Amino acid sequence: IHGLNGGIHDMEELTAFLSSFGMVAETILLPGHGTHVRDMLPIGWEDWADAARGALQDLRRRCERVFLVGHSLGGALCLHLAAHEEIAGLVTMCAPINMYPGMLTAVRLVKRVTPWLPTVREDVRDPVARRKHTRGVYRWTPMAPVESMLQYLPLLRAELPSVKVPILIMTAIHDHVVPARDGRAIYRLIGSREKHLLTLHNSYHVIMKDHDREEVFARTLAFIQRHASKGNQV
Repeated sequence: IHGLNGGIHDMEELTAFLSSFGMVAETILLPGHGTHVRDMLPIGWEDWADAARGALQDLRRRCERVFLVGHSLGGALCLHLAAHEEIAGLVTMCAPINMYPGMLTAVRLVKRVTPWLPTVREDVRDPVARRKHTRGVYRWTPMAPVESMLQYLPLLRAELPSVKVPILIMTAIHDHVVPARDGRAIYRLIGSREKHLLTLHNSYHVIMKDHDREEVFARTLAFIQRHASKGNQV
């Protein structure tokens, strides 16, 4: 599941990598994404959660065991689903759980003045990867959807003890979007007995496109293979 202001293209290399090992790997396009930023203005957490839940139910009809993998907002949605739905495990990448003090208030103030703010560039440290992935990057960030996500975070924190399945939590020290401490907070609050925290030092927010992408891919594959029965589709 991709992040806010993202798209299917964000996860296509990871999807192809997992597929090459015989897994059924699919990325959903969250509501409001893939078109113009104005189409996202009326969309919020419940719309994204419903779409993710529908995709999960579809996969469960086709596969014996399902693992969720999500980046940023997508990671938060994975945590939410894991608290309520039956899955085999999950991988979160730079998922928000607290964000920054006063951020919700600031977003609400900005929303009174403008519906969106310009996006300077995608938070990727690797200059080659940043140029490669410029297509599909939104030039604007809509405030109402950001507000909706931030509003849900306290509820998401309360759900974390209900998550019991194995989890791999990835966080990046130099992330400019979601503070690395959010990954550590997820690790502390999650109810899973088997939990792993991977801290990356060479990437910004979009870790599956950045310098550490090969490690991200390898760790994701190893985690899924370890918790999937031999011969099962995932």
